[in-house]
Amino acid sequence: MTSYKKCCGISIVGLFTGLFATWSLVALSSWSMAQEAQESQRDSRGFTKRTLGSGPSRVKVHFDVSYCEQNDPLQVADVYMPPAGDIEHQARFPAILAIHGGAWVAGDKRFDALHCRKMAEQGYVVMAINYRLAPKHKHPAQIDDCREALRWLKDHAQEYHIDPERLGVWGYSAGGHLAALLATDRKSQDPAIKVCVAGGAPVDLRMIPEDSRALAGFLGGTRRSLGEVYLQASPIEHVSSDDPPMMLYHGDADELVPIGFASKMHKKLLDTGVACEYFVLPGRSHIMAFVDAKGITRSIEFLDRYLKN
Repeated sequence: MTSYKKCCGISIVGLFTGLFATWSLVALSSWSMAQEAQESQRDSRGFTKRTLGSGPSRVKVHFDVSYCEQNDPLQVADVYMPPAGDIEHQARFPAILAIHGGAWVAGDKRFDALHCRKMAEQGYVVMAINYRLAPKHKHPAQIDDCREALRWLKDHAQEYHIDPERLGVWGYSAGGHLAALLATDRKSQDPAIKVCVAGGAPVDLRMIPEDSRALAGFLGGTRRSLGEVYLQASPIEHVSSDDPPMMLYHGDADELVPIGFASKMHKKLLDTGVACEYFVLPGRSHIMAFVDAKGITRSIEFLDRYLKN
């Protein structure tokens, strides 16, 4: 274990400590949503719709919307709508695909409930997704689901008041990895992504020791045996000059995903000519950087720059 920490700064103990702490955030987010719910009903499509907050700033959420024809129970999303007053005065809104963390093996769209609400309050349609998880579903199932969700956003643009030409992605931890991979490893059938925000993201899986099995459940084996898989699953490997602008934010006391991941990605983006912002949260650990209000505030400012101006 000691040599493992020296090699890449990530430990199995740290991994599961982070997962436990993140599950605590799920409870916090769920409790907060329950306290703020003003009404809950079924809409015409059979999805549960809830209004959060009060007055003109109320955000409506369509829960558990299926975004994939495979109909896996995990392939569902919560769609956060801007306040009704905004919808009455604006025909189309930019949209954000929000991707939760959990080391690719756990997690839930509710992780990001408070972040998604803040984005919706600022005039975004936000699609927070669940996706298939390892070890039952190995890479590339997770990124494939993200692609499906992005296509769903474009296909349902009229129904949800979305401007399909203004799509962005946001994620933290494993979700940040998937957001960055979606932005850099684009496929011909993918809708164009205008901007990406990746927080606390392990963007270079080549930093994992060759014989470590930490990601074997996600990627199918060790880096020694599946080097090409680790390479192709690393967003940093796909960076090119036509990538969308990207914001990286990271706590400099991150014990789970060391800040070296972000600084390395920042340099690669700048060297390649991609517009990039690198926001460091001093003294913040992996979990505390996630809940720090400055991170989501700065994220929204970055999204505004490329989706509203």
